[in-house]
Parts: sequence; structure tokens; C-alpha cells
Amino acid sequence: MMLQPITLQWLLLMSELMAMLAPGAPPMDSVRSTGLGRLTSQDIAACLTGLDRLTYLYSLSKFALDNNSRAELNALAVKEAIQCGFKLNKEETNRTVAVLALAALEVAINPYKCNRCKGVGEIKLMSKVEICGACNGLGNRTVSERNLAKILGVTLFQSRKVWKKRFALLQSKHSERDETINHIIFNRLR
Repeated sequence: MMLQPITLQWLLLMSELMAMLAPGAPPMDSVRSTGLGRLTSQDIAACLTGLDRLTYLYSLSKFALDNNSRAELNALAVKEAIQCGFKLNKEETNRTVAVLALAALEVAINPYKCNRCKGVGEIKLMSKVEICGACNGLGNRTVSERNLAKILGVTLFQSRKVWKKRFALLQSKHSERDETINHIIFNRLR
């Protein structure tokens, strides 16, 4: 199954749709320029049926900004990271893996905005617009090896050679969740 790449417009629309699940959200017909008619929060919730618990809670936290179940989401993310079976040396424990899992989850839910372009991905220089070199036009920055070493309490060498790859693996799992949510909502709202 080939999933569609997430565009900024679709991400904003998905955020609006998921926000309908938050308590006190206005009805969808009061949100301007969506063109989706009379969608209800029940319609959006019905789209998410069948998702595994981790993906469901992740979608609520990321798109509806609902952190009421964040403790359960954190526990499931840590469990998933431990199940990856990362090999640990004698100074490292499952606590290191847990911190890695929580850091990857936090970055997936709240990405770091690039300071240079302010999250836009482009910089205006004189009369022309260029792609931001700091974030390669993404608008988001990743966690540096030095910061990852500080967060995990490991050496910079360990961070560079071992933990950065593991961090990327966990982030890719969250990216797959984004794609799954995108695919399910797109298909079920048709």
C-alpha cells in the first residue's frame, strides 16, 4: 500500500479535524474555508476506530492537543522502544531507552522550529527567496548529537555512533503513524 505524502495544507486540515475531538470544540461548519459540510466530532472519531492504542493516543496528542492520556501514551512509547531490543552496554539501562523514546515522542508531537527561518523553510535575502540551509527547507530542526548525548547521559561518541540511529528509527515509527492517520482519515471521509 503506497501512502500519500503529507502536505502542509492536509496537515492543517487534519489538525482541524482532529481538534473536533477536543471537548468544547466548535462544530465543523463554523470553521471557515474547509468545504467539508457538516462533519461532527463523531465522524472524526469513527475514522479513528481500528487504530492501535498507541497511534490513537498519538493522534489525539499531536493533532487535537489533548494530553489527558499523555501518561499512557508515554508508557506505550517506552514499551515500544524497549521491544526494539536495542543492545545496551554495561553503563546503559532501560532508563536510557525510556528517555530516548520520550525524546523521540516529544519531537514527533512538537517539532523544533528552525531559529533561522522561523519554521517557514525559506529565507528572504535582498530581493530573492532561498531555501533555508539550516533546516534544508523543512522548517524543523532535528536534535543534535550533542543535545542527544546530554539528554541520554551518554558520551558524544556513543550519541553519534549508536543513539542517533536509534533515535531516527523511533522518529520514523512516528512518521509512519502520521502517514497511517493521514491515510485512514482521507479514505474514511470520502
